[in-house]
Amino acid sequence: MGSVIQSPNEFLAALPLAEFELLLPYLRTVELKLGDVLAEAGSRLTQVYFPQSGIISKIISFAEGEKIDVAMIGREGVFGGTSLLSGAISSMGGVVRFPGQASIIYAAHFHMVMQRSPALRAALQQAHRAQAMQSEQIAACNASHGVEARLCWRLLLARDLARSDVLQLTQDGLAHMLGVQRNSVSAVAIGLQRAGILRYSRGLLTISDPAGLRVRACECHQMIKARSESLSVCEPV
Repeated sequence: MGSVIQSPNEFLAALPLAEFELLLPYLRTVELKLGDVLAEAGSRLTQVYFPQSGIISKIISFAEGEKIDVAMIGREGVFGGTSLLSGAISSMGGVVRFPGQASIIYAAHFHMVMQRSPALRAALQQAHRAQAMQSEQIAACNASHGVEARLCWRLLLARDLARSDVLQLTQDGLAHMLGVQRNSVSAVAIGLQRAGILRYSRGLLTISDPAGLRVRACECHQMIKARSESLSVCEPV
């Protein structure tokens, strides 16, 4: 029944029609602006986001001010909803890493519908598992692979989520994605530009050679895609 739902967000589109219709009166569309902070770790969630385009990063902040991306969410997923499975406090921060649009709903309304909908709770649990798998892969990647291989994987992941070869990503944003200093990202990006794999102009990063990017990426890109596909096949909503 989900095929008749008109939503560019795949999480919403995959819901049974009856559950989607429970949410529909409360949904509205907003712009996701680059760098917007959607939640702070430890804060009470007020809204749940379903990206229609763009990318939301889940981040961990350290006392010295360093911030590291631990998961990226595009139109396939939801930000904020999985935290409501165990309470209304956000365990991680959320920032817009790539601009776009999202359907949003107040957390109180979402929680009310979730209490009435086993299918919605099941979908959230599956989304939570998918985000946890991505976070685990990112943690392992950060510990095991070099900056270039990690950057290439994250750019491929961002390309998959944004469905675009042109990404509005700053070098500061890339550094946060990798948990490294900006000069490390700059050095790798220059090398990739010289190889004809990337172009960077006026804040827009263009992936001009996706195949070349895949060659230089670590195996994490294929591993997380395979694990995500296995999850969607084995545990349908």
